[in-house]
Amino acid sequence: MKQRTNIFITLVLTLALFAFTGCTHTTGWWKGNIHTHSLWSDGKDYPETVVGWYKSNGYNFLALSDHNILSQGQKWADVNDAAKEEVFRKYRERFGDKWVEQQPITDWRQVRLKPIGEFRCLFEEPNKFLLIQAEEVTCKKGVHLNAVNLRDPVQPQDGNTVSEKLQNNINVVLTQRQDTGQPMLSQINHPNWRWALTAEDIMQIKAARFFEVYNGHSKVYNTGDHYHCGTERMWDIILSRRLAELNLPIIYGTATDDAHNFHKYGPESANPGRGWVMVRADYLTPEFIIKAMEKGDFYASTGVVLKDIQFDGKMLKVEIEAEGGVSYTTQFIGTLKGCDLRGRPVIDANGVEVHATQVYSGDIGKVLAEVKGTAASYTCNGNEIYVRAKVISTRVKHNAATAGEVEAAWVQPVIPKSK
Repeated sequence: MKQRTNIFITLVLTLALFAFTGCTHTTGWWKGNIHTHSLWSDGKDYPETVVGWYKSNGYNFLALSDHNILSQGQKWADVNDAAKEEVFRKYRERFGDKWVEQQPITDWRQVRLKPIGEFRCLFEEPNKFLLIQAEEVTCKKGVHLNAVNLRDPVQPQDGNTVSEKLQNNINVVLTQRQDTGQPMLSQINHPNWRWALTAEDIMQIKAARFFEVYNGHSKVYNTGDHYHCGTERMWDIILSRRLAELNLPIIYGTATDDAHNFHKYGPESANPGRGWVMVRADYLTPEFIIKAMEKGDFYASTGVVLKDIQFDGKMLKVEIEAEGGVSYTTQFIGTLKGCDLRGRPVIDANGVEVHATQVYSGDIGKVLAEVKGTAASYTCNGNEIYVRAKVISTRVKHNAATAGEVEAAWVQPVIPKSK
């Protein structure tokens, strides 16, 4: 009887806590972006304006991830040219003189950048919108890592190789997570920016769980070039070798916009709204969002909306939220056991080896089945190392970084049960 009473009291207190915080159980898909910038680093707008864009455009959560800094403490932004003056004018008009803090500096002015703790109150709403603190840990030679839901800033770590740099920086985030007990997520950013990372660099990182299969910045080359494979091809190579050879866990693929510019729009600008994640979680909190993503219970999108994703160990099912006048094709992609996983170096026209992901068999990451329509499924036969799905629509993406790009969604890879 006493045990039942204690359980009842615990339940009542838990419900009371959720009621007090405004946190209620509403399992569903939450739309979020975990890579964006503000004037705290090289973004072109004030953090409040940035956050306001995402909330007004239907996002449920946002991680501000400026380079090597958290939006904490004191920082001032210069307003010393016409472009910055225009951005400041819009900021001042929207938030008012009581909110905006400025000071004159000889021939120009400076504006105080608000830390996240000061402007949360303007935007956060239970079950509607959540802000998550993050940092883009930025190392030399293009090695960038997003650390999401940090408590303290992370200092970039060096290493003798690219892989060592990645591992060292992920380890720092893992240590902070362990020391604080606060859930945190590490994501490898835009591997093709400056051709910094290869599949071979990434595949061996033990604690790596996420990387950007799609980044909306116009300079990150998601599709690769003559010598460098695209990030989606890179993903299949990484998955195949990690799971079949290296005995390492799945790496999940995210989509982000990596937005910097919220005023000038066009293919050459890093604009918001080009890529995001849809996370299925019980509550809109950092803890539940990260927990769901670590289970792979999310998909990446550039416009396609999914109703449901189900996997029972054998069958992978995808249901699409159809839009009028748009057609959909779902590709089930994977690598079969026994596939040749050997790679060979990329050689240029002069016979010199290129720093690039190696060339592998076309049987890695091949299309196992293709289904037209708004519902698709694939039944595994047990011979697959992994299976993932990609939904491709016929709708041309608005304000895409790449001409002719169509809206798509990437379903996370699953490991079928053996025969």
